[in-house]
Amino acid sequence: MSILARYRKPGGFKQLLQLIETSQPVKQAKLLEVVAKEDPKWADLIKAKRINPEMVLSWKPEELAVIFEHMNPRHCACVFKNMGPDSIKSYATLFTGEKYRDLKSIVDEIDSPKESEVIAAHNNMLETVRYLDEEKKIDLRFIDPKLDLGDAA
Repeated sequence: MSILARYRKPGGFKQLLQLIETSQPVKQAKLLEVVAKEDPKWADLIKAKRINPEMVLSWKPEELAVIFEHMNPRHCACVFKNMGPDSIKSYATLFTGEKYRDLKSIVDEIDSPKESEVIAAHNNMLETVRYLDEEKKIDLRFIDPKLDLGDAA
């Protein structure tokens, strides 16, 4: 049975895309290889629409603030800790005072995040981006038009 058969339904492309986005690099490569063998156009589309943590973290601070606001606080703090010791300070004005103090407190508690914690935090960030786009709280069409899934169903 084809691996793509289960994803050739309404919303299936997005499910496959999110599976690949949140997989480890080795598994991502393997999944993309399988998809490319079955449907090279889908593989190319996945490569074009795929987001990653580095890409998200390069977006404008206002966009990141919306994403961070909706993330699990521990995961959000882990992302900040992984970005560097003073990274949260650059976003201080984008959070409410209470939210900033809460996040800063968690960041200060985290000694050095384990690799598994960073991976979980990055996956939570990517899932949050897709959720917020679906809920129209952010609009990927305006952040980066090539990321819009409207033409990929």
